[in-house]
Amino acid sequence: MEQILRSRADKLISIYDQVSKDYRWKNSNNMNNLIALSYVMKDKVYKRSDIDRVNEYIKRNTSPFSCYRQKSILFSALLYLNFPDPEAKFDILLDYEKKLKEYGFKTYTYRPITAYTLLLTSKPTEVEKKLAKAYEIFREMRKNHPWLTSGDDYPLSILLADTAEPVSSIMAKTEDLYRSLHEAGFRKSNGLQFLSHILSLSTENNWSKAARCWDLYQYFKENKLKVYSSNYGSLGLLTLLEGRSTKVARNVKEVSEYLAENRRFRWLGKDILFLTAATLVSFSMLENMKSGNELIQTNAFITIEALMAAQNAAMLGAACAATAASSGS
Repeated sequence: MEQILRSRADKLISIYDQVSKDYRWKNSNNMNNLIALSYVMKDKVYKRSDIDRVNEYIKRNTSPFSCYRQKSILFSALLYLNFPDPEAKFDILLDYEKKLKEYGFKTYTYRPITAYTLLLTSKPTEVEKKLAKAYEIFREMRKNHPWLTSGDDYPLSILLADTAEPVSSIMAKTEDLYRSLHEAGFRKSNGLQFLSHILSLSTENNWSKAARCWDLYQYFKENKLKVYSSNYGSLGLLTLLEGRSTKVARNVKEVSEYLAENRRFRWLGKDILFLTAATLVSFSMLENMKSGNELIQTNAFITIEALMAAQNAAMLGAACAATAASSGS
């Protein structure tokens, strides 16, 4: 394993242990993992007091049954890590969540995640226009795949709305990708729809992306790393690295196996291990490309920020859904 990846994996394990200890019984293991991963990607030193300060603000400004209150530690960490003024940004987050409802986004469980995606990727002057286009995209998704489309597709509709293309062109591209991926070997599912949306962020030929994505899926399967449909977003991120995808796949395998040697991480499950390893490796590769002054606007992806936002939204959605499921049971 490359030394930089081993170092980041060790840092991830260390922060995960600290967060798990500090917020025992207050946070799910999946959320603790996402917090630790976010600290590693932002290269910041973990201090509980930083999260607690924002957490107190969130608790003072939300009701006991608010989704933000239930996941306040996670949102506190993400806001602290991504913005110099996290408390002010939380106020904007609440406002964006209300706007989402006004524009037709009804499922409350996923509105906070979508509002966070909007906050992370949009200028204030773009919000109204983007929301209108995003909801139109979501309605088209639901029209094309009524049994597959639900609130977990909200965040991707925000990212897809960021392009200058008309909605008809966006949907034609994603539908063609969906068919190409199915013909390549993937079963039809909500995860496959999500994957087609991720891959549409690139202008590369659809069949080339679908074929490479299937090859990556088979590689992981042969190496006993089953990629569940809920993790297709990570698979899409690896696919968009084009010629680097094969090397990145080997690195993901190595990091996943290394993390699995740690008993606490092994308990997270193979799907979370894969998702974590894929994010860590993809981030490292993209960071190297950016620092090396390589051309960022390539056929592989539009911008580093859009791809990482898509991945962040996918991970956040998975963590929140897991919490909702455990609460329901």
